Amino acid sequence: MSKSRSPDPAGADSGRPFALERHPFYWMTQVMSRRDEQLAVALRALDLRVPEWRILGGLHARERSTMSELADVSSTDRTTLTRSVARMVKRGWVRRIGDRRDLRVVRLALTGPGRAVFASAVSAVDRLSGIAAGGLPDGALELLCWTLARMRDNLDRERKGGTDDR
Repeated sequence: MSKSRSPDPAGADSGRPFALERHPFYWMTQVMSRRDEQLAVALRALDLRVPEWRILGGLHARERSTMSELADVSSTDRTTLTRSVARMVKRGWVRRIGDRRDLRVVRLALTGPGRAVFASAVSAVDRLSGIAAGGLPDGALELLCWTLARMRDNLDRERKGGTDDR
């Protein structure tokens, strides 16, 4: 079975001039940039930064993650992750736990104060998510999440050099 290639919506491969506004990644970064800018302001009262929010959210969703797992789930580069986790450990929001099966592995978990900061921050995140999704038709967010997950999976397969005709 041959792998079909999706047309480039921005027009780069079609002979048409490149159309930035037709490029989905342009819109993804536009939305994320505006959301992160507004979220940074909202989180300032908690002395929390946006990358730290992502880490808290990742640990809330996937308790006892390794640094590699947390980097993936929070989409945080390793340098930022290492610095942020060190700051969060120092503040008492995150603790390091040894892995019983492999003493070389360190896992991370939220502490009680970390859970409290997460609970305070999630309301700001939910408020901005609601604003961003205002006026979307029913099912649009579910379709968007499915679409983005599929795009991520496609890129992961490409990175690993594999193909999967679906």
